[in-house]
Amino acid sequence: MAELQPLSFAIFVMITMATIGISIYAARRVRTAGHYYVAGGGVRWVVNGFAIAGDYLSAASFLGITGLVAFSGYDGFIYAIGFLAGWIVALFLVAEPLRAIGKYTFADALTSKFKSKKIRLVAAISTLVVSVFYLIPQMVGSGAIVGPLIGLDYEIGVVVIGALVITIVATAGMVSTTWVQFIKGFLLLIAAIALTIGVLVVAGMGPIEFLGQFLSGEVNIPTTGGGVNTVPGDVFMSPGMKYTNPLDFVSLALGLILGTAALPHILIRYFTVPKPSDARKSTVIAIVVMGVFYLLTLYLGLGANFFGTLDPSDANLAAPMLASYIGGEAFYAIISSIAFATILGTVAGLIMASAGAIAHDIYTEVLGKKTDEKRALRISKITAISVGVIAIALGILAKGQNVAFLVGLAFAIAASANLPALLCTLFWKRTTEWGIVMGIIVGLVSSVALIAVSPAMMSEGALFSLFNPGIVSIPLGFAVTIGVSLLTADRVDAKAAENTAG
Repeated sequence: MAELQPLSFAIFVMITMATIGISIYAARRVRTAGHYYVAGGGVRWVVNGFAIAGDYLSAASFLGITGLVAFSGYDGFIYAIGFLAGWIVALFLVAEPLRAIGKYTFADALTSKFKSKKIRLVAAISTLVVSVFYLIPQMVGSGAIVGPLIGLDYEIGVVVIGALVITIVATAGMVSTTWVQFIKGFLLLIAAIALTIGVLVVAGMGPIEFLGQFLSGEVNIPTTGGGVNTVPGDVFMSPGMKYTNPLDFVSLALGLILGTAALPHILIRYFTVPKPSDARKSTVIAIVVMGVFYLLTLYLGLGANFFGTLDPSDANLAAPMLASYIGGEAFYAIISSIAFATILGTVAGLIMASAGAIAHDIYTEVLGKKTDEKRALRISKITAISVGVIAIALGILAKGQNVAFLVGLAFAIAASANLPALLCTLFWKRTTEWGIVMGIIVGLVSSVALIAVSPAMMSEGALFSLFNPGIVSIPLGFAVTIGVSLLTADRVDAKAAENTAG
């Protein structure tokens, strides 16, 4: 068990109590399913913009990217570039149209055009799969942070985070989740700025000079066996440290850039604002906040490498260890506690998306279990608690995995299964019910299957050579959605004509 840090524990207790207080206060405003799922659609766009940033800037962003940059240089920073670039797709193609047709969930948006239980079912299943792939790294990050922070073993840390998130979503749903994410977005941006300034001050260099140090010098990378590998700085800051196959870069970039606009827990944030224009303005705010943050992750990762604050057994600890080196226990406690708050907000959003898929899409709409508002609210909360318990178990099983890498897989699944269906529903009149259904199924199955037989899951004898399936599964998802729609369009037109004639 890690040694208890009194200051860290005190800050941890403060954040915990504040979070529970927000949840209890917000619970008084939650009377209907609409309040629970999307905060009644009354969140202001500025608040929603920071909440989107707080939701999106997860453990993968703060812990995972910092660790990847520290160990892999340019190959690690490509995650930050991809995470940010994806918001251009969300801004120009998805934000306003989605708000205009959506209600609570991703499936609601698709079924606004096709009143189809088949579409709702496959969309709900896709939401659950993507959310689970995204949940696992958040829970891994929670154990890595909370354990050293308050002197608990990894497994207990995961349970603590899970219990707190369950409290958030089981009391006030999206109302409390929004405010936790809003506050977290502010704190995380401030933490990244402060830590970056600390890196440059202690290094005694300006931003440009600090980057030049890596390009012109030698870079040391610790190995799990206790040794150190040394590589030239220009090699470290060029593609190839982690991904030697250029197709890995293409596949990863496709997944990150296209997956953002199809993540269920991000899409539901657009349903929380009053009107479509607010969705667009929220996205602009989020892009500004995240743009600054992701630029700073480059300095955080390089700073961790420069000062040697790296744990070869867990790259996720690079940022907290860097904070300890820069500012001692106090700074470590603050940065780690903010990372803890970061995980809380993201996991809460993911559980909300999962609960909506199960309770609203499958139970109420697909199975036809129509209920009054009071019973619907109770079922939603029970579902959220159940998903939270599953998230705890998965987090314990995935101990030691890099969180940014795992999140990259969730993006690829979302881009393969959800994005083709969403874009075709929004912009292509020839889209058919079976085109959407088959596109989601093929995109989902192909991406998950390729991950299962890739080097990401098979250390030896991988049947698919790339770490990320995006380069295959994303075009396949679009091709099937479009192809099946074209094949069934004539039948749909004929049926519509028959109904009109009748």
